[in-house]
Amino acid sequence: MSEIEIRNLTKKFEVKGQVVDALRGIDLSIEKGDIFGIIGMSGAGKSTLVRSINYLEKPTEGKVLIDGVDLESLTEKQLRKKRSEIGMIFQSFHLLEQKNAMDNVCFPLEIAGMKKKQAREKARKLLETVGIGDKEKSYPSQLSGGQKQRVAIARALATEPKILLCDEATSALDPQTTKSILGLLKKINEKYGITIVIITHQMSVVSQICKKVAIIDGGVLVEEGDVEEIFRSPKSDAAKELIFEKKVRYIKNFEQPEDAEGQVKEVV
Repeated sequence: MSEIEIRNLTKKFEVKGQVVDALRGIDLSIEKGDIFGIIGMSGAGKSTLVRSINYLEKPTEGKVLIDGVDLESLTEKQLRKKRSEIGMIFQSFHLLEQKNAMDNVCFPLEIAGMKKKQAREKARKLLETVGIGDKEKSYPSQLSGGQKQRVAIARALATEPKILLCDEATSALDPQTTKSILGLLKKINEKYGITIVIITHQMSVVSQICKKVAIIDGGVLVEEGDVEEIFRSPKSDAAKELIFEKKVRYIKNFEQPEDAEGQVKEVV
């Protein structure tokens, strides 16, 4: 049984009196320990899909099962407990500006009822794990984008999740920082066996870290499979467009030597 199973998932929104289909009949299975990419252009529905995995968005139709448990069948209390097994990181970091790095990581632990001393010990280890143990007293305004995302990752790991959802987690970062964050996520996957789902519009991100990928276009799952196979032989128009865009960006990097070093690293 897959760790994440999405069955015939449909999500409709009402916008200015009209019904919009954000997702239509999505079927997807993600195995335990995978690094799975979900990619699509802006407005394709990929962020709605990832928010459906932890039921921040409840489907209009269809089911989401985590370890065989249908999230629709859970009470609010049971759903909150299940969500503690699903960490999430965002493009905009979502850090508390009035709290330093240590306190940001401690925050979900204290909400869960952990004693302050124990929470701080755990937070300190997590900050060391993500490579910023020396920044525990720094506030978000004193951190770079990459450091902020490392704090966010440490906070997401605080509740020891089985699944980590990354919603455009590297989109606000420069290419070199993106590469370092993806390297960190890969190490976390290998060390803890956490299943990672990466939502992105960048094929370069998928090619660097993901084992499998699903391509969303207009709310529909148009292609799915091994990253290498889809890169070698894309079948859908959406996949061809995304891969073509990546190749064009790669070529342009070589036409601009002053930017080449950092940019080429983004797509290799």
